[in-house]
Amino acid sequence: MSPTNAPALLTATLLSTVLAACGGGADNHAAAPRAAARQANLARDHAKPAALPAPAAADDAAADPARGAAQALRAAPAAPQKMVLAYYSDYSNNYRSLTSYYANFNTVAIDFWNLSSEGVVGGNGAPAPNNAIAFLKSKKIAIYGCISNLGADGDWSKEVAHAAMGPNRAASVKNLVAFAKQNGFAGINIDFENVDQGDRAVLSEFSATLAAALHAQGMKLIMTVPAFGAKDEHHEYNWAFDLAALGKSADFIQIMTYDEAIPNWPAGPVAGSDWMEDALDFAVAKAPAGKILNGIPSYGYDWVEPGNADQLFWNKLPALLKQYSVTPRYDVNSNSITFSYKTPQAERTVWLENADSVGLKAGLVNAYGLAGTSVYALGMEDANFWKALNAGLRK
Repeated sequence: MSPTNAPALLTATLLSTVLAACGGGADNHAAAPRAAARQANLARDHAKPAALPAPAAADDAAADPARGAAQALRAAPAAPQKMVLAYYSDYSNNYRSLTSYYANFNTVAIDFWNLSSEGVVGGNGAPAPNNAIAFLKSKKIAIYGCISNLGADGDWSKEVAHAAMGPNRAASVKNLVAFAKQNGFAGINIDFENVDQGDRAVLSEFSATLAAALHAQGMKLIMTVPAFGAKDEHHEYNWAFDLAALGKSADFIQIMTYDEAIPNWPAGPVAGSDWMEDALDFAVAKAPAGKILNGIPSYGYDWVEPGNADQLFWNKLPALLKQYSVTPRYDVNSNSITFSYKTPQAERTVWLENADSVGLKAGLVNAYGLAGTSVYALGMEDANFWKALNAGLRK
């Protein structure tokens, strides 16, 4: 969005005061609320959901664009024919990452909005990302507005999703199209989670109606869905997502192939390649591979014990390894790294990615003939992450 249109976006952002943040540290890096909400839903049958952490810091507007452009040149951009979708969520250093590494992605999902039961688009309580939108437009990078179904309690709401997609579908579609058009976006990314099992057809119909309305205005639709295989399709968290139906209407299906293990569970891979491939096997059997994006996390988790972990950003790993003189072990089954270390309080266990694992998982894009990949999220990574991802996309 150009600076002259900033008030229009700010008005939309102020329509809602719901706190939120689409997708997934050290102790001083809490997960954004949307990531925490999803983890709570995934954990529902396994453990008591954890309380939502406070929102992360807002945009770091002090970044130096000239310095950022120089840094971006260190990693060659990805193959242009594949989509590389970076999530811009409410994490510290998100703007610095955006301006530093923009040459490595061609699409950004800005993760700052919710849809109400009445179909009204509103902000998530974080400062409006006007600077990010202006920067992306100056670089001609496609922007998708990422829209969630968080309720007033900050959790993914079945009731909000049902009302917005069903009884108030016409208002929702009208408002979403107007919102995207007003802000000059390439389209909308719908990230509805914890959708009621009974709304499987409702979700598919909503996708078809919204896609048609967006297409009429020259825009596109991304539907974000959980990662699951055939054995998990009927789980209450997954059943609403009919991949075959969504594949007929949406332009892209972004599969959240991260959070295989979450803080509420025992320590384990966050995006194991075996688990990721199982989800992709199922997805490409249901929908065109050329519409599917796999997801790669730029974070992992640092467990104190089962059910108690902190998010660990990729860019914080080197300092942690140096501080505790630890050498990670590469797990060949999941293609992830893991290690343990001791603090005065406890022995901790980490699972994360490294350059080899990121490259391998990015390489699945060409192996499956996918549309591309997504990265969650800006602010967590560094130049080495993008170098590894680009190497994988060239395999």
